Amino acid sequence: MSLLALPFEIIERIAINLTDAHGIQALLPLQLTCKYLNSSLGITTNPHIFASYFASHYDVSSASRRFGPQATKSSAYAAQLLRYTHTLARIRSGDIHADDVCHTFWTSYLMLIEDDGKNRASLEAAGLPDFVDRFVREHLYDGHRNGWSADNAVNSLALWLLWLTTTEDRLRAESSPQRAQMIRLMLPFVIMPVRYPSAFAPDIHFSLPLSRDITTVPHSVPTLHGPYPHYLYDRYHRAQFYSVSDLEIGIPLASIAAKLVYISRREVFPVGVPTHLPRNREHALQLGLTAVGPTQEDVHELNANKVAKLLPTTRPDGDWSEGIQGWDTMTADQRAAKAPSARWDNDWNRLVDCTDVFRPVSLKRSHYTPGTMSGLWQGRMLVADDTALETLFQIPQMPPNFNEQNLGVIVAPVFMRLREYVCMDVASNEPVPAGKMEDGKHNAWLPASMRRFEHQNELTLSYTVQDPTAPHRRIEESKRYRKYVPDGSMHDETTCRGCLYRGTSEMVFREHDAHFLEVLDNELAAAPLPDGMDDTEDMDVVDEEDAEEGDDAEDDPMSVDDGDELVVKRKCDGIMDIVLVGETDERHAQAWHPYRFYGRVREWDGLIALVRVPVSVNAGATHVGLWIFTGYVVGGQTLVGNWRTSSHPGEPVTFEGAFVMSKRD
Repeated sequence: MSLLALPFEIIERIAINLTDAHGIQALLPLQLTCKYLNSSLGITTNPHIFASYFASHYDVSSASRRFGPQATKSSAYAAQLLRYTHTLARIRSGDIHADDVCHTFWTSYLMLIEDDGKNRASLEAAGLPDFVDRFVREHLYDGHRNGWSADNAVNSLALWLLWLTTTEDRLRAESSPQRAQMIRLMLPFVIMPVRYPSAFAPDIHFSLPLSRDITTVPHSVPTLHGPYPHYLYDRYHRAQFYSVSDLEIGIPLASIAAKLVYISRREVFPVGVPTHLPRNREHALQLGLTAVGPTQEDVHELNANKVAKLLPTTRPDGDWSEGIQGWDTMTADQRAAKAPSARWDNDWNRLVDCTDVFRPVSLKRSHYTPGTMSGLWQGRMLVADDTALETLFQIPQMPPNFNEQNLGVIVAPVFMRLREYVCMDVASNEPVPAGKMEDGKHNAWLPASMRRFEHQNELTLSYTVQDPTAPHRRIEESKRYRKYVPDGSMHDETTCRGCLYRGTSEMVFREHDAHFLEVLDNELAAAPLPDGMDDTEDMDVVDEEDAEEGDDAEDDPMSVDDGDELVVKRKCDGIMDIVLVGETDERHAQAWHPYRFYGRVREWDGLIALVRVPVSVNAGATHVGLWIFTGYVVGGQTLVGNWRTSSHPGEPVTFEGAFVMSKRD
C-alpha cells in the first residue's frame, strides 16, 4: 500500500508524531519522499505540524497574554519555531564573536521572559549560560569609551542573560578569581548612574508622556560622561515576533541587571559576625546596651535572606499547574495568568510601552501590580565615598585604579514594612496632584507641603494649594485613599467612572492604539480649546463605539479592520493612583535605626519612588538622613534601582548609589 493512499489526516498525524519523537529535523526525509509530501508538509502550506511541535517543546502561555489570540495561530507558532531553532543552533556553535550575536541574545532574552520551564531547558541544553558568561568576560568592554563599557543593546542583553541564567550551582562553581572579575566588570554599571540610566524616563517627571512643545521640556545638562539626566531616544529594537511583523521593543536597562549580578556575587559569602556583639537583643539589654546597634542575631538574619533573589526554578517539561487551586474550573486566560512567565508581564509591558517619553501609550497594559510593595522588604544599598565620586565626575576616563577599595564602597542594610493605599476611580475622587519638578526628585512626586494621617483602612493626604481668590494666600486640601485589598472587592463596575465610560470593565488594548493616540494627540493640539479648558489638562481617548460609528468610517483614523490585529484584554481595577507608606519594624529599627517611608508609583512605567525619613537623629549619627529610593520591581519579586540623599539639592548631577531589595512576606 502506498503512503500516498492514506488519508492526508493520517499522514499529518504521522508527521506530528515523528517530529514529537525525533525533532523537527525528522520531517525532512518524509518531505523528500516526493513532491506532493514536500509541498503538503511544508511550513507555508502546513504550519499546523510545525506549530504542534512548537507548542509541545516551547512555552506558549505568554503569547496569548501579551499578544492576544492572533499570536496563537499556527502560522505564528511556526514562524517562531524557525527563530528559536536558528538561535539554539547559534548558541550550540559557541561562536561568541559572530556578527549576529546580538540577534541571538535578543531571541534568548525574549525566550527567558516567556519561560514556563521548556524555554529555559532548551537554552540551557544548548549551552546559553556558558555562552553568555564567556561573552561578558571577553567582550563586555569591546568598543569602550574612555575605558567605560558601551551602553548598547548587545551589552545590555548580555548582562540580562547573565542574570537570568544565574543559579546557586553556577554561583558556587565560580572560582574566587572569576567572581572577583565579574564584580569588577559590573562595578561601573552599579556605581555610575550618570553614565548608565536606571529608568526609562527621569524621575523628576510624574506625568508622562511629555508635551511635544520643546520649549517646555526640561533638558539634560552636558557632563563629561554624557547628558544627564537620561532622556532615552531610539533605544528600541524592531523584530518579528509571533504574528507581529514589526514589534518595537525597548532595550532593557543594563544597570538593573548589573546590580543584580553584582549583589548576587557579593552575597555568596556571608557578612562576618563580630564576636564582640551581644548574642541577641535580650542579651544586649542585660548588658545595659540600649543604643541602636546590631546584635549577632541581627547579622545572622541578614545572611539568612538573600536580597538578589534568584529566579524560582521551573520544571523542564513546562508543567506548572501542580498545586494551583481551582485549576480544573479556570478558563484558558485564567490559567495563563498563573504561569511562571506572568511574573515578567509588567517588565515586558514596560519594554513595549515605554520607549519614548513623548509618545502617548495605552495604559491598558499594566506596568505595576497593585499590592506588590505591601509587606516586609529587606535590601542592601551601596554607599561610595562622596569625594571619590566627585573626582570621577571631573574626568571622562575610567581611572586605572577603579575598584571598590578606592571608591570606599560600603554596604548598608535596608529594612522597611510598607502598606499600599489607592485612589479609586469613583465620583468626586481625584488623586493628589504631583508636586513641582523638584518634588519629583526629592519628595516622591508628592507636594512638599503634604502631611499624612493613617486611620484604620484610610490614608488622608493633606497639602496646601494657592487660593484662586487670593494669590498670596494658600489653602489646605485633602484627599482620601483606601488601603489596598487584593481580593477585587474594592472595584465596583457600577460606580467606577472608567467602567461606566466604556460600558464594561474590560479594557482592550489594540495593536494600533499607539498610532490612534498619536493621531488624536496631534488633532487635539491643533484644535482650539473650549472656553475655560487648560491646555495642560489630560484628555481621554474617544469611546471605541463612537469611533466606529458614522458614514465616514473609511476616512476616520480611528477606524481599523482588526481581523488580523493583535488585541489584548484585561479587567479594569479602578485604581487611579497608588501611594506607599511604612516604617522600619521595631526589631529592625533597634538594629539599623528607625525610619518612616512614604512614596508613590508612577503609572507610565511602574517606577517606584520612596522617601526614607529618620524618626530621630542622634548627634553621633551624622550618616542618618533623608534618602530617596527610585526603582522598578523586577520579575515581580525584587526592587532594583538607585538611591540619593538630599545633601546636594542644587547639583545638576546628584550623588547616587545602587540598591537591591526583595520582599520577605
